[in-house]
Amino acid sequence: MSAQVAYLGTSIADWVKELSSSDPLRRRLGAYALGEIGPAAAEAMSDLGAAVRDPVGFVRVWAAAALARVAPSGGEAVTVLIAELGNEVDFVRSLAAWHLGRLGPAFPGIEQALLPIRQLGADKDPSVRVEAALALGMLEEKGAPPPELKSLCT
Repeated sequence: MSAQVAYLGTSIADWVKELSSSDPLRRRLGAYALGEIGPAAAEAMSDLGAAVRDPVGFVRVWAAAALARVAPSGGEAVTVLIAELGNEVDFVRSLAAWHLGRLGPAFPGIEQALLPIRQLGADKDPSVRVEAALALGMLEEKGAPPPELKSLCT
């Protein structure tokens, strides 16, 4: 089946190969592409499962986000994204919050992310605080950015 399904003309099998590249940007791109393919990339689930343990935080985040799109009923993606909310790198925390918000309020297990995302409201980095506020708005189905967003941007 992987020869029939592709993203940007590249097969699932070739995107899976990118997950083991020595270049973390290529691993991240492989994860992203598999996420874009979605459930049709089910054959890549075990590879994405391995990628959520990548030594590079932003690769773990993108692999978890891809896993959520390929296998939406799996709980590992939410668990990994929540863990990355505590990453020492500001960008990784911000990215994890963004992906959690993007999963939406109906995603299985997402309710366990609400408290950790709320805690990011006190983060030292303004971009992390903004992404956390936006994610909460999406997850709490407010439909609009929360009013606190203005104060977070100052």
